[in-house]
Amino acid sequence: MKLLAAFSLLIMVFNFRIPQFDSGNAVGVSHSQGHILETQSYVPRQVVVYVQFSAAFETVPQVFISQNKVDSYEGSIGFNQRVGLITQKGFLVHSIALTSQSLIQLYFYWIAMCDDRVQVINFNTYDVKQLRTITGQREVLFQIDHNFQEATRGLISLNGVKFFYLTYLVIELKIVEITSQKITISGASYAQSLVDYISFSVLLGTDKSLWTSSLYTVINLPADYFPNIQIDFPSDYSSYTLTPLATWRGYSTDNRYNLRIWLMNVALNTKITYTFWAWGDSVVYAIFHSAGLYVFDTNHKIFDENCLELFSECDFQGESILVCQKIPNLSIKGWSKIVKSLTIPKQKTVNLFTKENYQGEKDIFTENQQCMASTVLSINFQPLISYIRILYLNNYNCPTVKFYSQCNFQGTLFQITKGQIVKQSNKIPFEIKSINICSNVVVHLKNPNYFESKPQEFTTSQSCITSYKFPKYVQPT
Repeated sequence: MKLLAAFSLLIMVFNFRIPQFDSGNAVGVSHSQGHILETQSYVPRQVVVYVQFSAAFETVPQVFISQNKVDSYEGSIGFNQRVGLITQKGFLVHSIALTSQSLIQLYFYWIAMCDDRVQVINFNTYDVKQLRTITGQREVLFQIDHNFQEATRGLISLNGVKFFYLTYLVIELKIVEITSQKITISGASYAQSLVDYISFSVLLGTDKSLWTSSLYTVINLPADYFPNIQIDFPSDYSSYTLTPLATWRGYSTDNRYNLRIWLMNVALNTKITYTFWAWGDSVVYAIFHSAGLYVFDTNHKIFDENCLELFSECDFQGESILVCQKIPNLSIKGWSKIVKSLTIPKQKTVNLFTKENYQGEKDIFTENQQCMASTVLSINFQPLISYIRILYLNNYNCPTVKFYSQCNFQGTLFQITKGQIVKQSNKIPFEIKSINICSNVVVHLKNPNYFESKPQEFTTSQSCITSYKFPKYVQPT
């Protein structure tokens, strides 16, 4: 049982969550809708759809999407599908035309996860170097930083591409290397194909959360033919809930014909299976693809993302104390146990001292300790910073969010205008009590000391925020 005391750092509830996930297929645009990607030609143009989760998540999840249907007329194609705003109830997907060519259909698969054993990386660029300027066989490497130190596996999905008008359209992506800090992606093209833009998503995981297959290629996909792909996977994961994943990493097609391909019927039995289909008026020389499994573990615990927790027993059991700031004397807080295990937020460091006031022997930890034995009388630990984030959704006429020190939009004013960067500071001497928010603007607030460290999201003006003691910020000069 947790310790019962009058101090705010000692609590009676479990300070962890279990993972959550949801998945499905969705339509970005369809041929029966008469949408602007098909009927108009200006660039860029987009259609935004909302995908609702089957049940609300406890916190805002990560969302990984992979295209599974592209239907476009012949010519110089260019398109992208990307995830926009994500909430606990659903998310937005933007389907965007990057050329004047008509896009008829764009479908996608999605999986949303609240799981600290995975991380989603989204990347897009026009800086494709020699893929744009040189013909023949070329390869460009993209190095992307990440903060998922435990990552060992990855699955990549091509979600957008723009070609120049040439006969052949060829792009292939693959993961070259994953380290604790970077992921290296190869983008390759062949023959006379010239690429102007690429967009992709990567799902990173550990050996326990994600299994990924080798890289595969379907050669000369016949029109109106359904090749059934079958991929073996290890039996090590049989005791977990497994979700099959299949992505295309690119394709090689003929620009003189319609681009119409479909990845469908993804299933899991004794093997991972899925099917490719090309329409009769398409010429597909190759589809580059791979598969994976998301491993859902109901026994996995997600500990507090902002605070340190000490336990009196190994394996994060027994009595515990939650620490969200430095403490010079733990005994004053009611803690006198030997520390047998502890949890630490990612990217944070804790210093444990055997004497009060940060004296005595010091142990430094940067990751969870499942079993240990240490006498701890003081702790030097800095919580995660707070933040303001503002998302403008097609908002052009009202670029400013206004924060007030009193309810009903009164008192001292602090405002943030689109394009400005907000940095943490101590120079605003008031708690925010009301916020003036225009339509199509989303304000995210977070502070480890309030609302159980959970981000707060506002999409409409707030006339009186009585329960939120906001940190102090200043607009940078």
